[in-house]
Parts: sequence; C-alpha cells; structure tokens
Amino acid sequence: MQGRNLCNRITETKKSAKLYIDTGFHYQFPQRKDSGMRLSRVLLSFFIVPVPVSAQTAQQPERNKHLIALEEVIKGKESSPAEQVFKNIEIFKGQQAGRVLRVMEFAFTPGLGVECNFCHVEGKWESDENDHKVKARAMWKMLPEVNKLVKGVAGDKAAVNCYTCHRGEETPALTPRGPGKQ
Repeated sequence: MQGRNLCNRITETKKSAKLYIDTGFHYQFPQRKDSGMRLSRVLLSFFIVPVPVSAQTAQQPERNKHLIALEEVIKGKESSPAEQVFKNIEIFKGQQAGRVLRVMEFAFTPGLGVECNFCHVEGKWESDENDHKVKARAMWKMLPEVNKLVKGVAGDKAAVNCYTCHRGEETPALTPRGPGKQ
C-alpha cells in the first residue's frame, strides 16, 4: 500500500520535478510473542525524492572568478596553442589554450578542492614563486607512467587522476582512513 501511494506521488510530481533515488538501510527486529523467538529482518528501502528543478540549479557551484576573467583575456584565442597565449607553459605545450583552462577548472580545482591561487600567484599566473605549482607539474608529469602501470594491472578502463589520491583535499590521502577518522 505504501509503495502504491509513493508511485502516485511520483506521477503527480513528475511534470514539475526531476527525481533522484536515495538508498538507505533500515533494520527491523520484531519479536514473536507466541514462541519467544526473536526474528530479525533487514530491509533495504529505496526512497524516491522529488527535487524541484529550481532547487537543482541553486545547488550548482559558482564558477571560479579567475577562470572567468582569464576566459575574457584569451577570447578569440581559445584554439591557439597554450604556449602562444600564456607565459611559462611547460606541461600543456601544444594543447589549446581553452583546454588548459578546462583542465584547471575540472581537474585541479575539484581534485584538490582549491582555487587558482593555491598553485598560482594571483595576477602573475606565469610565476613559479608558489611551490605548489612546481609540485603540481611534477605530479602531472608522473600521471602517464602511473596510468600505464594501473592499466596493466586493472585493465584499459582504469585511470588515475588528481582526485584518485587527493579526494578533493590539498594533501593526498596516502593512507586509508580508519573507522571514525576524517
């Protein structure tokens, strides 16, 4: 009966909302009074929760102000090689300038949970004064070799990237977190 009501609510809200599924484990330990035996059941429940489309757009993160400004600076040169558009390019030589900004936005920033000024000196993007930029270059250079090793063990679909070790943190998580550790 509960499932039928849930389906009706989904049908009613389908037009104005997108749906996502959240799973939860619920444990129920009823006792039988007649025999004194304790029966335990484990139920896996699925909750379907409608989320209004307006709430979903409100949850999207704001774009990085530095990347937006740099996009304006390179406007019309996005397809040019990075070394012709930016100064002090080492890792991304031959890549399109627009692609370099996408790598910064979608690999480094979420992979390390940082903003541009974690590795770069704000306003002097080409500067190597910040040691994090030097370390990031070294880690990026080791990725092809690490991926080659991983693919040899785990198959062609396996890949390592910034997030694999950093998990959205500035410092790589090189040891597993035990129970109760953050």
